[in-house]
Amino acid sequence: MEFNSLIPELIVSDIERSIHFYRDVLGFTVEYERQEEKFAFLAVENAQLMLLQDNENEHSRTGDLDPPPRGRG
Repeated sequence: MEFNSLIPELIVSDIERSIHFYRDVLGFTVEYERQEEKFAFLAVENAQLMLLQDNENEHSRTGDLDPPPRGRG
């Protein structure tokens, strides 16, 4: 498998629910999974992404996840 130049990693609150959505609803395939870390790498056609369940440690959070009044980005 070739990897894209940029692969987003999304922090999710429930890894199993998120995998179900991306796999069963959107048609992604789970290419790699680390169940003990609640991490999954998924792909569909030319799209690739990573899912990581929020475990409240320094590796999954780089800032406060509370939404500001007008959102981010």
